[in-house]
Amino acid sequence: MLGQGLDSIRIERWIQFLDKNLPGNAVAIAEYLAAEKLEGRDYPIATMLFWQTWAKQDPKGALAYLREHEGNGGGSGIGNLMKAWVVFDPAGALDAFNNLGESPLSGSALSGLAQGLAGSDPAGAVDFATQLPNKLQAGVAAQISDFVVRESKIEEAQAWFDGLPSGKQPLFQKEAVRVLLESMTRRSEPGAVEKFVTERLDQAWSARPTEQNFAASMILRNGGSPWDYVSKVMEKYPRPEEPLALTAWVANLNPQSAIDWADANANHQATDAILAGTARTYLQQGKSEEAAALLDRIKDPALRDEAEAKQVVEKR
Repeated sequence: MLGQGLDSIRIERWIQFLDKNLPGNAVAIAEYLAAEKLEGRDYPIATMLFWQTWAKQDPKGALAYLREHEGNGGGSGIGNLMKAWVVFDPAGALDAFNNLGESPLSGSALSGLAQGLAGSDPAGAVDFATQLPNKLQAGVAAQISDFVVRESKIEEAQAWFDGLPSGKQPLFQKEAVRVLLESMTRRSEPGAVEKFVTERLDQAWSARPTEQNFAASMILRNGGSPWDYVSKVMEKYPRPEEPLALTAWVANLNPQSAIDWADANANHQATDAILAGTARTYLQQGKSEEAAALLDRIKDPALRDEAEAKQVVEKR
């Protein structure tokens, strides 16, 4: 079954073989697969199905074997074990994970739990992730978000994201919005990202500078201009202590798009800040003539001074 590839018929036969021979012969099969891998004959699909079948029939026995063989490829095994275990016995799988402590298998076990929960209980997966320490939560949140977004239509993924409890799970939202926007740039019509982020300026994540920068970059990648979004962010979340932080960061992605927006919106209240941010970008790039042309257009002397003064500080 294994030596000639795994087409659909062989996969079916392999599953039948596992159902019949586990758990009684599980250790022998595990050792056989490990020996084959050492000889350069790796069967990732067959191995995944093996661990998932053992998980359904005797998860504690499978876990005990893996703990005895931690240094012998146990990571991928426990990932597949936990992924299956948490689907049919969430409480048992979570208890087993908590008892792993500082085991070298803990990281792979956590990854398997995240993937299994994301597929079987997305809401439960979010609850699980948000109860983890911050040092673990970010990676798990990204894994769960990636699975949910990848397996859903964009509209469904957006609805899932909007259903996350607002304000209570900021770290999860931070990872989730990045995964979602990244996917939207590839799967949505031009302009969809801009519409999505602009309509959600009241959500907690949209107030954070890092997410604002990321959203603007995704708008550009989605084939749009980020400057309408940037101007609305500036109106809603003014940061007088650093008025050019957002405009300079976004202008660095595409200075010409900033100039085009300023040309079309000469009297907008955000135009001076956008010109100043773009001028700062040009100064940092050593393009003094281009910067001077933009500085001359700025009506607010404070913003003009800010663009020039920041460059002096950076040079020092």
